[in-house]
Amino acid sequence: MYTRLPMDSRERLKQILLSRCLKVGRFRLASGRRSHYYLDLKQATLEAEGAYLSALLILEELRRREVSAAAIGGLSLGADPIVAAVAAVSFAHRSRFDPIDAFIVRKRPKSHGTRRYLEGYQGPEGSPVVVVDDVCTTGGSAQKAIVQAEAEGYRVAAVISIVDREEGAAGNLASYRYFSLFRASELLADPGVRRRIDALSEPSC
Repeated sequence: MYTRLPMDSRERLKQILLSRCLKVGRFRLASGRRSHYYLDLKQATLEAEGAYLSALLILEELRRREVSAAAIGGLSLGADPIVAAVAAVSFAHRSRFDPIDAFIVRKRPKSHGTRRYLEGYQGPEGSPVVVVDDVCTTGGSAQKAIVQAEAEGYRVAAVISIVDREEGAAGNLASYRYFSLFRASELLADPGVRRRIDALSEPSC
C-alpha cells in the first residue's frame, strides 16, 4: 500500500543537500567557471534516504506536471543512481505511479557488442522519455543525453534536475519542458551557508 509522501520530505531532502552535498570553498566547475560552492549530489543520490527521497520527489513532480514517460535516463555518471532509484521506487509505489524504466547514456559508445550509447530501456520509436541530471549548470550534460535519446528515436517529454545552479540551463533547455526540484538560490539562502561563503571574502589576519 502506497503511503502518501510526507509534507516534510522535500524539506528533509533539502537538509541532506545542505549538510552533505553543498561544499563551500574555491572550485572550478565542469563548465570551466569558478565558484565559491560546489554541489556533490552523489552524497545524496548514493545514500539510502537521499536516493529514496530524490526518486520519490521526481516522481511526484512528474505526476504533478502531468508528464507521462516510459523511461527516465541521463548522462553517466551523475544520472546513474537517480534513474535506478526512480525505476525501483516507481515499481514499489505502482499503486500511485506508473512504473518507469531506466536507461543510462554512455559518454562514449560501448567498444564491443552492440556498440550502443544507451544501456537499459529499449522501447519503440517515439517512446516518451525523461532526461534527468543531478545538477544542471549550463545544461550541457542534459543536452548530450537528449541528443542520444533522440538518435534512438525517443521523444524527450521533459528534462528534470535535482538542483538548478541557475547559470543558463533553463535558457539552453528552453526547447524542452525543463524543471528542477531545487534552485541553487534556495540552498544558498540558508544562513549557515551564507556565512561560510561571506567568510571567503573576508581579509585574513
